[in-house]
Amino acid sequence: MALVLVLCLLFSTPVEAEGLFSLVKDLFSNNSSQPAFIAYSDMEYTRPDLEQLQTLLDEVCLRAQGMDTDSILDGVFEFYDSYDRFFTASALADIQYSIDLSDAYWAEENIFCASAAPTVQQMLDNLNTALAASPCREKLEREFFGRGFFDNYGEQQLWDDGLVKLMEQENLLISQYYDQYNQMNSLLGRLFFRADDLAQTLVELIVVRNQIAEYAGYDSYESFANDFYYYRDYSPEEMAAYLDSIRDNLVPLYLDAWASVPESEEAPISQALDYVRTAAQAMGGKAKKAFQLMEEAGLYHIEPGKNKYASSFELYLPSYQEPFLFLNPDGMDYDSLALAHEFGHFCNDYASYGSGVGVDVSEIFSQGFEYLSLCYHPEAQDLIQFKIVDSLNTYVEQAAYARFEQEMYRLEQPTAEKLCDLYKFTASEYGMNDEYFSPWDFVTIPHLYTNPMYVSSYIISNDAALQLYQLELEQPGRGLRLYQRSLDTQQSYFLAFLEEAGLESPFAPGRLEEVTEFFRSALSAA
Repeated sequence: MALVLVLCLLFSTPVEAEGLFSLVKDLFSNNSSQPAFIAYSDMEYTRPDLEQLQTLLDEVCLRAQGMDTDSILDGVFEFYDSYDRFFTASALADIQYSIDLSDAYWAEENIFCASAAPTVQQMLDNLNTALAASPCREKLEREFFGRGFFDNYGEQQLWDDGLVKLMEQENLLISQYYDQYNQMNSLLGRLFFRADDLAQTLVELIVVRNQIAEYAGYDSYESFANDFYYYRDYSPEEMAAYLDSIRDNLVPLYLDAWASVPESEEAPISQALDYVRTAAQAMGGKAKKAFQLMEEAGLYHIEPGKNKYASSFELYLPSYQEPFLFLNPDGMDYDSLALAHEFGHFCNDYASYGSGVGVDVSEIFSQGFEYLSLCYHPEAQDLIQFKIVDSLNTYVEQAAYARFEQEMYRLEQPTAEKLCDLYKFTASEYGMNDEYFSPWDFVTIPHLYTNPMYVSSYIISNDAALQLYQLELEQPGRGLRLYQRSLDTQQSYFLAFLEEAGLESPFAPGRLEEVTEFFRSALSAA
């Protein structure tokens, strides 16, 4: 997933994470029907004007000192609109750069937007601090923001110049990673690739991220990321225990799983698009409407490319109220499930006008669509066994990555060599050290660089998505109804969402044993 998605999560309260445009959408738009779409080909990129944004901020902060609530809100809405335009431009630059990592223009624009994002976020924090000090504070909360909105804003601001400087360092290192990644995938790069260069970039990211956590008052980077990015309502200790259980219960099945998978075949990307189209139309409702928007507005890029970023993601363009899907296909039949995954994210953003939920919740919709597509496509039989094994792999391999990531931020004076030793040990514990294994493999995991502490979301959301599939198998339509009903959820927190949806926590006693038995039964039936 692109850097801008992480940056868009850097908000201090759940309501802000919905996106500033979506915060005011209910006041100014009728959301009962989808507005006329803007085709992606008609969207224009303009480098954001930070001076103009600062001028808007200064004006609304000045108004906040007075007693004219309507004037203050007018200024707030104007700032929000420009704020959304900044992150929309950031997303457009990210998309275009990801399509061709060798394009110097888009590389420069992507770096500019990524580097400026912490400053823009600081502006939002400054705005809320000024509004918190306004003599109209109570009226502003009563008429628009909600009671208690400004409680987190006072004299001490998290988004001060020190934090912004550290965030800028982090973003420059991420841009350095993209450049190294592009070089690695070039012809000369494949001949002279040096994994230690990428490893050193990760070392530097570990150092600066630990500095960020310490600066923000946290005793670990994991705790900081859980609070600051992901709305996690469980502790690092609970996750650590869960990773141990996965190692103890699922690794033996994982080691034997691929023997039961049918051999993959080459397939054009059009086949994957047809697969998702057929499944979405059969599901109906929001899924069908979302696919129609995606296809008619051209809100996707799924063709292979020589210099295309070798990953997949979905992001939201707040100024247009439209999602965008990016996929770099492998040219195999399992691209259908990869596209289904990203389209699940697309559905979530479409239905909620820019989802503000935490990543743990959002990944339920991506993996959930993968699973449900197996029940709503007439020719999905060949993909079922692949998905079962892929789901098991998600548990085990992402657990290994999550454990490696937990421990790498705890290293004293991290080095490339220490990372190799740690990765080798972790991979061995989770059964990943086969004949193709290299202790440098961690440099090929983009999330470690671009989306820190993200990978554990894949594991627990996979469990929730599996429950949707199990409900659908028990009673056709049951899992789909829950999926469609939940697409526009405003519940950011994972465990709270599961409770509201009537799903079981992956941490519940006996749940992992049930999952183990499901995989054992499914694999033996192959």
